[in-house]
Amino acid sequence: MGAKFKEINTLSFIGNIGPKTERVWKEVDEELDIVGCKDKFDRACQLIAPLKLLEKDLPGDSDTRQIPIFVNDDVRMELMHCPSAKGADGRRPAGFCETQIQVQNKRTTKTSEGDFQLVEGDVLVVPPSITHENNGDGPTTRLIIYTRNPVEIARSYPVKQSVVPNKQCILLKPTTVLDQVEEGGSGGKHFELVENADVMIETTYRSDAQRIYHRGFGQDEVAFQLSGSRATRTNQGEYMLETGDFLLIPPGTSHRNVGDMATIRIILYTRKPVRLADEFIERAKRAGQPIA
Repeated sequence: MGAKFKEINTLSFIGNIGPKTERVWKEVDEELDIVGCKDKFDRACQLIAPLKLLEKDLPGDSDTRQIPIFVNDDVRMELMHCPSAKGADGRRPAGFCETQIQVQNKRTTKTSEGDFQLVEGDVLVVPPSITHENNGDGPTTRLIIYTRNPVEIARSYPVKQSVVPNKQCILLKPTTVLDQVEEGGSGGKHFELVENADVMIETTYRSDAQRIYHRGFGQDEVAFQLSGSRATRTNQGEYMLETGDFLLIPPGTSHRNVGDMATIRIILYTRKPVRLADEFIERAKRAGQPIA
């Protein structure tokens, strides 16, 4: 017998737009139900390390290297890495809304509505009608989420005044609102950033192990390690995420974050299942990087 933990089961898509999320609490034995789990799963967890791949020079690379990781018809999660001070702009699909999340160093997004400087953890939403280009003083990495439908500031985001008056772009600086966020029952500080009916994006600031397990149904969950290193213990195994790594957690997978380092994560919930992008698979093959 092992340590007992509470587990929250979310039975429907985690989001504020649409039907209310259904929740059920259970208790699990970590040794028997998680570490020793013998269940078979329809889909496996996937740990992806694209930043290491993008930092590798391959024939045909430009100054800006951007690659899709997980995609479905409505949402595309991409990672952009620029090893030099200025590179080409990203490649937004026509008609899609773009949400930029700064991962490493500073970068300025110049738009027709003005210039927005992003530092680690900042979020900028650029609607399809707004043109933009990116500039900076050195290497940089960004997480980019493209959505077919526009996103809005999440209803639980601490400060609603983050919308710039008379502008369509939305700039969020989560580190500046941390003192307004209470530590949750699972430990750490986590809150939602932006959302629409297809995706919910939240952030988690944590320096200790998560105190509960979560098992989701009705959505895919993708964890992105924005800073530091942190492991996720699941009933499919334990996965260590370094900065820039993605972990796909499919429905029915119980999981909690473990470790005592100060870290920041971005969590993305999608209503429809995502798949590993063909372009990423092809680049990984060219670089000789195995895909689990």
